[in-house]
Amino acid sequence: IHRSEPVDRYARQHKDVVIELFPPYAPELNPVDYVWAYVKYGRLANYCPRNLDELRKRVTSELSSLRTRPDLLKSFFRATGLEL
Repeated sequence: IHRSEPVDRYARQHKDVVIELFPPYAPELNPVDYVWAYVKYGRLANYCPRNLDELRKRVTSELSSLRTRPDLLKSFFRATGLEL
């Protein structure tokens, strides 16, 4: 998806956005992988939903709540060791 036409179009329209390509498999460089690890192992550890719909709602809720935690989101970027 990162190399798709919609992403390319967005990048052309928003010159202030810098896109850096990662190696094909480098989760330690991708802050999104830290987000997923936080939600999966931190927030949803031992969570046992009754069905997929319940799981989807809970995951969506956890991801939405991260919007209110800029400090935590910044820590995921810092964990990569990459300079912003």
